Amino acid sequence: MILFSFDVLAAPNKEMGARQPIPEGRRLWNSFVTTYNGRIAVLGTGITNTPVFMDWLKREGFKASTIDIIESTDSQSKIDRVLSMNAVYGKIDWYIDADPEAVAGVIRSGISTLLVTIPHTIRPEWETKRQVKGWDTLVQEIESQALARAEKNWSNSRDVI
Repeated sequence: MILFSFDVLAAPNKEMGARQPIPEGRRLWNSFVTTYNGRIAVLGTGITNTPVFMDWLKREGFKASTIDIIESTDSQSKIDRVLSMNAVYGKIDWYIDADPEAVAGVIRSGISTLLVTIPHTIRPEWETKRQVKGWDTLVQEIESQALARAEKNWSNSRDVI
């Protein structure tokens, strides 16, 4: 069995339903689905709204054979849950997570792990306090620049009617 942490499949966000799937996580998932005949489990951490979590997995096409949910997000809780799942479901072949502390703790217990590091694109409004221009402002700027170029070309034109 392969055990994926939800953080490998979805980019961070405050709202569960607004988390976007990570393309690299999806490719990793798809490569293991064929190899392990769908014997894949998902460990959702920090999940307080189970129906939204289940809907997200369905909507994005992540069909897991087992889904386990814990409200805590700390590394030790993840480690404890992975070891419990290992005892209940049999040997976990791989534990895949983006949390280095959890991966280190699980590997100490003799379970093969994969630490996934995926850089997330930081949007300007997340990083700074500056106001991001709206779409209509950008369209107006593009149109004004196009008009300025046209006027420049108009005045340089030798063809006068």
